[in-house]
Formats: sequence, structure tokens, C-alpha cells
Amino acid sequence: MAANGITLARKLPELKECGLTSVNISLDTLVPAKFEFLTRRKGHERVVDSINTAVDCGSNPAKVNCVVMRGFNDDYICDFVELTRDKPINVRFIEFMPFDGNVECQETRSLLTNAGQSGKGKLFPGLKRLQDHPADTAKNFRMAGHIGTVSFMTSMTEHLCAGCNRLRLLADGNFKVCLFGPSGVNHILPCHSDLLLNFSFLQVIEPDHIIAIASSSAVCVYYVCLT
Repeated sequence: MAANGITLARKLPELKECGLTSVNISLDTLVPAKFEFLTRRKGHERVVDSINTAVDCGSNPAKVNCVVMRGFNDDYICDFVELTRDKPINVRFIEFMPFDGNVECQETRSLLTNAGQSGKGKLFPGLKRLQDHPADTAKNFRMAGHIGTVSFMTSMTEHLCAGCNRLRLLADGNFKVCLFGPSGVNHILPCHSDLLLNFSFLQVIEPDHIIAIASSSAVCVYYVCLT
């Protein structure tokens, strides 16, 4: 589950009981004043508390998503890496992406690409490359002597679409396979029926193979073209 971490700390124990095993918490700065400027709200300490609570609840690793912005938080990259020293935290440095018409991301690209290409760079001299899962969208490293890990997600300079197997469930109940894709398929109503739920998954993953759907209060049948 991905979250902003504002209210997550008090909910994590119950979510863990419901089966949640991993969380991604967004934190783009370690400076409270910059956090308030970026998010237009207070709450930096609450996000940090959520990260620590995730670790205490057994998330291994607890993932921290940090979007790198040159001139705003790139001077704290080493401090983010330091979070991985004594705790099973995976800090994920993410390339700035052009959402909502914001296309000024070129200047941040070389920063992450150069840092993530090798563990012997000037910025991270102690990084050791780790084995990635075939479906990973990040390059994974570990700093010598650290418990946690560091990842680089360079989705703009090095497209990762071919290896991505993500199916995203948004807060509004929609499924999406890509953040840049069209509006997703709502799954709230299908949750009342296994057949409808299976269809909603298929509608997102293989929309071109669906021919028709017939339903009534008693039965739901969907027709799929397998060729």
C-alpha cells in the first residue's frame, strides 16, 4: 500500500491484522519547513512516525518514496541514505515525472541516472549492487554496513514499462495498470461478486480480449476472445 503517512501510524496495527505486509510512504524532504511548503500542510513528524511504526510492525523493508528535485531536496540525498543504516528501510529515489502538465523534469534526470548506474560514484561510494527481481522497476543497492537498502527508479530516462507488472488500486476504487494510462475500472460494485471482480481485473489487464458481458441479479457471464 502506498500512503502519504499522515494518519498511517495509528492504523498500521489493524491493517497488519487484515493482511497488509508492505507499505510505501512518501517523504520528499527531511526538513519540516520544506515539507510544509511542498505539501501545503503540517505533518512531517507524523510521516516520520508512520515510517518508524511500519518498521515496528514488521514491514521488511518499510519503503520510503523520495522524488528527487534539483535545488529542493537533492542536497539531502545522503541523509536519506543514512535512514537505511540501522533499520530495514528501503529508500526509493524516484525521478521527477511530468504529471498535470509539469514537464520541467529534464534537469533532474542525470542526477539519478548517474547515481544509480554504479555503486562506485562520488555521491555513493559504498553502494553495492543487489540482484533485482525480474519485475522490479528499480535498481537496488545496499550501502556497506547498512541494514536497509537504496533503490533508484529512473522511469523517465530508462523506460521500465516492459518489466512492470503493477496493478494499482486507487483510493477512489479504480484499477489502473499505468499511472499515465486512461481512467481505470471501478471495482467497488464488483467486490460484491467474485465473477464481477474477476471481470474487472480482466477488463484492466486484457481489455481488447473482452467481447461482451451479460449479467442479471443472479448471474454474471463475460465472454473472452483468446486469439
